[in-house]
Amino acid sequence: MEWYKLVFKQNQPIHIGSTRWGVINETEVFIPGWTMWGALTNQFLIENEFKDIEKSKKIFERITNFYPMIGQEEEGHSQPQPLFPQYKGGIFSLGDYPEEEFKFKFVDTLVSTAVEPLLRSAKDESLHEFEYILPKSKLDSKEKSRKNNIDQLYWMGLIGFEDDIHEKIKSFLKTHLKVYIGGDSKYGFGEMELLNLSIDVREELCEWNITENGTASIKPNFPLRQFFKFSNEIKFEGELKLLSEFDFTQNIPRVQEAGYFINVGSKLNVDSKFSDFNGIDLSKYRLIKGKFIELD
Repeated sequence: MEWYKLVFKQNQPIHIGSTRWGVINETEVFIPGWTMWGALTNQFLIENEFKDIEKSKKIFERITNFYPMIGQEEEGHSQPQPLFPQYKGGIFSLGDYPEEEFKFKFVDTLVSTAVEPLLRSAKDESLHEFEYILPKSKLDSKEKSRKNNIDQLYWMGLIGFEDDIHEKIKSFLKTHLKVYIGGDSKYGFGEMELLNLSIDVREELCEWNITENGTASIKPNFPLRQFFKFSNEIKFEGELKLLSEFDFTQNIPRVQEAGYFINVGSKLNVDSKFSDFNGIDLSKYRLIKGKFIELD
């Protein structure tokens, strides 16, 4: 396979569906592979007048999760380091940022409610809070703002194609390609711009838990960069998540696939008796939209 490294600049606030607690609609702090897959597939279909929809859905499947990078806007195409997930003292973190610290710096909340037209008062049980990730830090000083070097968010991930990739797809992945991530894109949310496209990144694949042919390559006690399909044979340290993937091509979105996965940042443990992952054959797990799924 031929692997590309994609670096996007975040131009607008984004909301990545995560969980809802009461009136709070929280955002995820990284971009899952299936979310970026959906954005790329949608833009590709738009540019190709929605031809071969089912075939187009397969093109961008070999894609990783995307993780944030903090850089200076004035640096343009510079390459800060991605904030890979890990658990530090049992707390989910991005690089050295605990999740709550990252949110404190880059996440804001929009509070809204419906109004009773006649009474001009808030409608009962309509209050809700909507979290979104800002493109720039909300904590930087006025001095940094004046010099236009506020911390800017960029996003990095990898995508793999078969060696005979069509020229149309290569031309699609051009600099300044714009895609729209997450919810509320019609209301000024979600725009991401492709700044950098690197080809032949084979030396970096191990950092993303991937082999050159797109199967799992995981070191013992090394934090996962992709979700890993759970089975009872696997021992791990971290968190288990129920992931649902929806089909939004229908009038009413429906669950297309759901299952339990070991969360990114978790670590798979080696069974000391067998010196392996308790007999798990990693070569049978293939990368699909940011998740390692066992092949039939």
